[in-house]
Amino acid sequence: MKQKKLLIPILLILTISLFPCNSEKDKTQILVIGTIHGNHEKNLNYTYQDIVNILGAYNPEAICVEIPPSYFRKRSYLKEMMIASIYGFENNKKVYPIDWWSSGNDRSKQLEFRKTEEYKIKEKQVSKMVKANTIMQNFKIKYGSLNSIWRKNEKGYSFFNGKEYNDYVREMYGISMAVYGDGFMNLHYETRNGKMMELIDSAIVENKGKRIIILAGAEHKHYFDIALSKREDLNVLDFKEILPLKESQTSKNLTEFIEKNLAKGYYDVSDSSSIDIMYHGALIPLIHGLGMDDDPNIIPIENIGKAKSVIAEWTSYNPNSVYLQFEKGWIEFLEKDYNTAISTLQTISNRLDEIPQNEQWFVKTFYYRNLGFCYDMIGQREKAIQSYEQCKDMCNELNINKNYAKTIYKNYDKEPYNRENK
Repeated sequence: MKQKKLLIPILLILTISLFPCNSEKDKTQILVIGTIHGNHEKNLNYTYQDIVNILGAYNPEAICVEIPPSYFRKRSYLKEMMIASIYGFENNKKVYPIDWWSSGNDRSKQLEFRKTEEYKIKEKQVSKMVKANTIMQNFKIKYGSLNSIWRKNEKGYSFFNGKEYNDYVREMYGISMAVYGDGFMNLHYETRNGKMMELIDSAIVENKGKRIIILAGAEHKHYFDIALSKREDLNVLDFKEILPLKESQTSKNLTEFIEKNLAKGYYDVSDSSSIDIMYHGALIPLIHGLGMDDDPNIIPIENIGKAKSVIAEWTSYNPNSVYLQFEKGWIEFLEKDYNTAISTLQTISNRLDEIPQNEQWFVKTFYYRNLGFCYDMIGQREKAIQSYEQCKDMCNELNINKNYAKTIYKNYDKEPYNRENK
């Protein structure tokens, strides 16, 4: 009888050792992917298609994207995150927005602080600590500075998701946090990543035992990998485990977004404002890219043709859109049809409040600035000055940063705008 009693606990021990309850197979599988935001656009070794290929290779059941919940499906954000979202919607995956930002303008505060003596003193501390850091120095010897890496924009997905890069970023933030703390100089590194982790954890709770992918800018990957690897209920995968990548087929919506910036399938199109934001988003790289609103002469002629194609499709969906008319007026200006542009813009002069709230700062200010440009180009100087004054008043009304506001209206009320002399 005693031998039979002993046999039961021995069998239990063997069962537990051979079939553990929390085996690697039973754990929630996590893959953290570091992305390079706008650099995907021109990086041949880490493209937007590669994001789709990564999703196809891992085949997650849940996708976490670096988009603030308040922006999700309502406003344009990081393109690779919108791509991942569309992929998720089309393939019946759960998609979770996990970005978080502190209130206030940290980057503006950085610019001001960099003008101070305190900043110069602290930067000397940083420089000294960086020189003494073996990991960072070895990385620089092998790859050059981080600035040069981003400027050249040639490194691929394996580099940004590899050990060397992420070790460097970890050390870099460790030093910067030691000197500047968890404030605006580090974009609230600890607080922001911690808040993002809370949103990630909510996704994990809803998807226990499943495959989850987390896409975030490459500067976040080291933080998430470290935090998630400490948990016994998770199995954090190394990027190498899904290599080599294979080309994944993209849907029509994904192709249109990657090639034309038209994010069909992303926005909640139950209201017309979402349609406006979607089509405006497609126009940004064509006619509102870096410096284009300031100097329209840098806009390639072929971009105007592409923009008109977007406008035609937009018109078929929401012909009465104020945003649409604003963009039409800008395109007519670009085509040097100044009188028609003035007529188009005047039709919406009393409807600017219909613009989506988050876009009003742009449309309301540039509306008057653009009118001023048109009047100057046809020699109606008094009306041009009046428009520039209205632009200034609108900047004040909307509490736009004074330094930025000056880049919009400049001194056009004193010196006429002349597109031909640009």
